[in-house]
Amino acid sequence: MILTKMKKNILLLLFCVVLMQSESGDIYRRYGIHNGNLVKTVYSNWGVVGQPGDKGPRGAWINDNNGYIGDVSLLVGAEVEALDQQGNNITFHSVVTCPVDRPSSTGPEQSNAGLRWGFEPVSGYLNPSQLYVATSTNSNTWPNIWPDEKCNWGGDWCGYFGKDTQYIQQESFYVMNDNNDHEFNYSDKNQWGVAFKPSPISNPSMNGLGLEVKVRGMQWQQILAQDCIFFLYEIKNISDTEYKKVVLGELVGTYIGNVETEADDDWSFFDVNSDLTYTGDFDNNCSNNNPNWVGDVGMVGYAFLESPGNPYDGIDNDGDSESNAPLFGEQNFIDKIINIGDNVIIIDENYNRSKVQINQDTTLISQGREIVVIVGESIFNEGNEIDGSINDNAFNGLDDDLDGLIDENYYLHYRQVRKFYNESTGIEETLFDLINPKAYIDYLSYENNIDGFIDVGLFDLIDERRDDGIDNDNDWNSSVHDVGSDGIANTFDLDGSEGNGIPDAGEPNFDQTDPDESDQIGLTSFDYFVPSGSYPASDDEELWNKLSPGFFDVPESINNGEPTSGEDGDFIFGSGYFPLLPGQTERFSIALIYGENKFDLDRNKDVVQEIYDNDYQFPPPPSKPNLTIVPGDSKAYLYWDRIAETTMDPVLLDYDFQGYKIYRATDPDFNDVRNITNAYGIVESYSPIAQFDLIDDIDSLFYPSYEIFQQSGGLSFNLGNNSGLVHSYIDSNLINGRTYYYAVTAYDEGDPQHTFPSENTKYITVLPTGEIITDNNTGYVTPTSFVQGFEVDDIDIENIGLDIGTGMINCNVVNNEDISGHEYLVEFWDSSNDLVDNNLDGVIDAGDEIIPITSFYNIENLNDIVVEFELMVYDTTYYNLRKNNIIDESFELKYSNNEIVPENLYEINFSSGEIKINISELPNSFQAVFNYYPIYKSPYINGASWDGTLINDDNELDYDDYDGNSLWIEEVLDGEVFDGMRLEFDNDWDIELDSIKWIIDGVEIMDNDILSILDVSVDTLSYPGLKSFASPNNYMIVFDDDLNFEQSSNRLTTRFKVYDITNNYELDFYFQDENSDNQITNEDRLGLIEKYGDVDLYTWNIGFSYFPSQQMIEPDLEFGSGDTLYIYTKKPFRNGDEFILKSYIPEVHYSPDYVDLSNVRVVPNPYIAATSIESSLPPGISSGRGERKIEFQNVPNDAIIKIFNIRGQHIKTLKHDGNIFNGSVSWNLKTDENMDIAYGVYLYVLESPSGSTKGKIAIIK
Repeated sequence: MILTKMKKNILLLLFCVVLMQSESGDIYRRYGIHNGNLVKTVYSNWGVVGQPGDKGPRGAWINDNNGYIGDVSLLVGAEVEALDQQGNNITFHSVVTCPVDRPSSTGPEQSNAGLRWGFEPVSGYLNPSQLYVATSTNSNTWPNIWPDEKCNWGGDWCGYFGKDTQYIQQESFYVMNDNNDHEFNYSDKNQWGVAFKPSPISNPSMNGLGLEVKVRGMQWQQILAQDCIFFLYEIKNISDTEYKKVVLGELVGTYIGNVETEADDDWSFFDVNSDLTYTGDFDNNCSNNNPNWVGDVGMVGYAFLESPGNPYDGIDNDGDSESNAPLFGEQNFIDKIINIGDNVIIIDENYNRSKVQINQDTTLISQGREIVVIVGESIFNEGNEIDGSINDNAFNGLDDDLDGLIDENYYLHYRQVRKFYNESTGIEETLFDLINPKAYIDYLSYENNIDGFIDVGLFDLIDERRDDGIDNDNDWNSSVHDVGSDGIANTFDLDGSEGNGIPDAGEPNFDQTDPDESDQIGLTSFDYFVPSGSYPASDDEELWNKLSPGFFDVPESINNGEPTSGEDGDFIFGSGYFPLLPGQTERFSIALIYGENKFDLDRNKDVVQEIYDNDYQFPPPPSKPNLTIVPGDSKAYLYWDRIAETTMDPVLLDYDFQGYKIYRATDPDFNDVRNITNAYGIVESYSPIAQFDLIDDIDSLFYPSYEIFQQSGGLSFNLGNNSGLVHSYIDSNLINGRTYYYAVTAYDEGDPQHTFPSENTKYITVLPTGEIITDNNTGYVTPTSFVQGFEVDDIDIENIGLDIGTGMINCNVVNNEDISGHEYLVEFWDSSNDLVDNNLDGVIDAGDEIIPITSFYNIENLNDIVVEFELMVYDTTYYNLRKNNIIDESFELKYSNNEIVPENLYEINFSSGEIKINISELPNSFQAVFNYYPIYKSPYINGASWDGTLINDDNELDYDDYDGNSLWIEEVLDGEVFDGMRLEFDNDWDIELDSIKWIIDGVEIMDNDILSILDVSVDTLSYPGLKSFASPNNYMIVFDDDLNFEQSSNRLTTRFKVYDITNNYELDFYFQDENSDNQITNEDRLGLIEKYGDVDLYTWNIGFSYFPSQQMIEPDLEFGSGDTLYIYTKKPFRNGDEFILKSYIPEVHYSPDYVDLSNVRVVPNPYIAATSIESSLPPGISSGRGERKIEFQNVPNDAIIKIFNIRGQHIKTLKHDGNIFNGSVSWNLKTDENMDIAYGVYLYVLESPSGSTKGKIAIIK
């Protein structure tokens, strides 16, 4: 194949991109902040939680400055065999650490030149143009395309559950490897003189052990889970070396108090029954040394949840097997002598087992080693025996007794015993001692298959794995979980995995998304060391010993589980040993949990265990609404969308949205509204300023089951009072110049038997720099007035349609900054053309007998939208034009030279506004020109309602109860916002008589005897077996002198005809002629018959009767040619109703008619030490005064303010920034030289195009 030069360059570029994505090093370091619930912590993509310490809260709980940890980081150790420079076989241990900033006894793990050894971040897993780790709640942190083999997409999150961002409310993701750990790769860098290479042939440039680690942080906002954060580690051997003994661990640096002077009175212990390590502060007081500490001092725990699995040892390590496999007994741990005729098991390099019969002395090959068997003499044993001695082979990763089981252990798999040496008494004491036998595979009871190996079949949860392609625990359900490899239903995965009837990697409850499918080893070591500086950072052998299984150390300061003093100590805990083969992945999971005390900590540990046991599928809240906040004069205007209302709970598989809560605080953590306690007096929840919920049968307080009520400590949840939903809120009586933080959270109804109601997070981060980061549903605002002279014209509305609907529309401005000055066309859909099967009879539109009622509306932007963009050669994915619902016939794509791009050179999704250009046209600059619908087929029209009771058991419309109104939405109290505006509809949903008009002898009668003699009634009177409908049309009854002018449907000749003048056709009618005179007189009735679809419907019943005063007179009325009766009804909008909206961009006037400089205010004045409009210190900043601020309010546009001291010396110039929506200018009480001013009186002069003014400012310190 011949490649053009350009194509070669493209391939080379793509190849370089791939290479770059696999690089790692400190140049790719980034940090992030988790604050998805009450736990708030900085973390880094080089594997350390709590660092960098100057970038955010350090394992804080509730308050950002209430830090509890100094560092938490991963440790991975492996036993390695290599040759030294003399050719000797050396066995050594390498423990890969993270480059943590902490004290140690050996100095950091680094080269002589100062190059840090250990894990470093891998490139490609974040947006390189910004500073943060990729986080699900901030799409700006995501890369254009994920380099992960399980997330081969761009524009969507790469989460634990694929593209989904709903299961886990806040999730972070990064990858690191140990390629920068050169210690044992070069002989001059280690004490053994080895030059070990993990992949010497396939990749000789690979260093370290060839380990790659994927790390995820996960948080949930749910009330029961708000005190914890999870960290998951996936450790993969990407080298060619088979590691038979590997151990994982975690280094924890305790730091309750968050300042050095408060670090020496901590204490730590562990709960042997729940594998929970925890830390407290001995005197329960941190505020003396840390003045920024808020509230009481709680406790932090480290829950060991998921450990590596060993799928090769033949043992049910985690005790979850429900099969009939045998259980260990004491007989399994007795010395064994092999005699003639005995069977033994040998294991090959792939852990395949074979049965061999011993008939003579022989030498066996098992697991790559020679084993000499002398019949009747050779003694074989395994691990720790019942006599209590510990053999050297206890954890060697080998089958030492030839039964096919690897490292079976009396003290791990039969009798669990944990002891510690009590230094105060000099006695070894027992923490616990219990008989708990594990199941195992009895390989000796099986025969070899045709290949010479033992085929035991699939044992239920023994040696299970999360990468074997098997649903080991049989919890994958095709009707629920067959959503495809991207983890989201209805995305039609390109690999064909969605809906294929079999479990695929990436789907829920299967392999990597199912923690149950791992034969976990559990917590096997714990070492508490004092002081914290005694950590042997660069001594791999010492670290290996501390991580070795069975190493448990309890500090001297702990007596019977209680501290006798505080100290500056840290700890290491670990899980091992297990093999790690080339390409194999093992997982490690911990949760940081917090509580007021040990009782509260244990309650929260139960919650995190439940989350883990449910495969991290904690029922999530609805999707977060997208919030916009607009500042006003002493108020804030909030509005949000409806995305939360259309979200299905992926765990409960139900649409369980229930309502919204609105929170306002002056603290970004919302702690000033966190004031709702449980029954134990522990503050657990927040008070909203407003709440809106569905009008349904769910209201008042959530009433949980006994179990959930105990879990919540007696806490409940307010589900609302059936207020109805709104999507905007005006918060008034605010202080101009003060910053307020808002959150609009969606919540669900909960499940009384299983789970508490779930509610969205209130994520707002204030960085040490003062930068504020918000989420979709949160924001902040500083109220202010517009500049003086601000004016915006009202929106013009012109009716240009058929004028069928009798209602009105109004357009309100909700966000002046978004007003475009464009024109818009408003159109309506009704049940006759909305492409919906309204009456559920299987026929769309033409067959719908439903009365034509408003169902949707569109708003079309009539101005051309121009989007210019540039694509590089590697931009081969879809580019987002930032507008949805593009009108296809309006779309044009042009090159930069204004030439039209042929349609066959690009693909476009008009609905999503995404376009992909053929690679042959790249790189290039383009211009897209189009019209679009800011709102398309929206059912959210004021007053619309859905009544599901109208659908009968046959899924058909029940005409006996149907009143002709819309079936669309449960309730609508407001419309949708577009370009800063919102339409308000006064739609005539109820179809009823509006007015009547008589034409007599061709002249309209306004006041005549007829109006006082003959009463005309229009109603929907029904008869037995005949239902009458209110039809939204206008009618005309035309009279004639001819006695046979028309014939009614009941075959009576009449002197009149009936017309539908809305749709311009003659109607059939039923005529009840009481005196048989062929024309309308007293007590006559007309029943109109109208065609809807294929069905004739009986609509209006028109009655004629004399007024009571005329009944005795019996006036002689006779209508004939030239006489007409018009009947007008109130009608909802329908197809054909159209309006033009014209918006106007706000403008500023400078004349005295609009600007009054006497309204300029200085706030506060005088300034006394501090003011409520000033913000507190950012998190992580523990010293300094914080912000100082004075505001000039109600200033005119482009004002310049010069400030002078009392001697007339100019010290500061302030300028209005030209933002016409902000009439305030702030002064930080510093001079132009950035020096703090002294107390005293200052003068100011304000100059503007509208004139000048001056005044005094008093500063009192």
